[in-house]
Formats: sequence, C-alpha cells, structure tokens
Amino acid sequence: MSADAHSIPELTNAMKAALKWLCNRNADGVFDKHQVLTAAGERAPVMRSTWSRLERAGMVERYLSNRRMRVTASGHAIDLRDIRESQP
Repeated sequence: MSADAHSIPELTNAMKAALKWLCNRNADGVFDKHQVLTAAGERAPVMRSTWSRLERAGMVERYLSNRRMRVTASGHAIDLRDIRESQP
C-alpha cells in the first residue's frame, strides 16, 4: 500500500453525505443550543457523532470556542460528485 493510501482516511457513506451537505451550504455552520449544526439557514439532518468523526478525520474543524464548524482543505479535496447529500 502506498504512503498516499495511508494519508486518506476512510470515510463512511454517512460521513460523505454529511460533508456534501455542509459543502453545499457555504461549507460553514454554527451549532445551536441543541448541538444541531445550522448552515445557510438550514438545520443539518446529521447526528453530532458524524460531525465528530469527520473532525477526527480532518475533514472539518471547529472554531470560535467550538460553536462553529467549517470544511477544511482536506474536506474540500474529497470527490463528492457521486455522493447524495444527507436528507432530512
């Protein structure tokens, strides 16, 4: 296995669908008081644990005292063309 294969984390379909959902909404959101991510005026149909897994994989990052989340350069580099975004 090449070194590149080790550097790309394995993303589940749910993780890819959540990432696409956020990318399609300005790639940036804020967690509300119920810990649901809201981006571009829409509440994400994604569990908080999925965002945490994406964060551990380096695809998203939290900022501003963990209240906001945005897609990282690594997240933008993932090919999501054939992925359907998370649905409510």
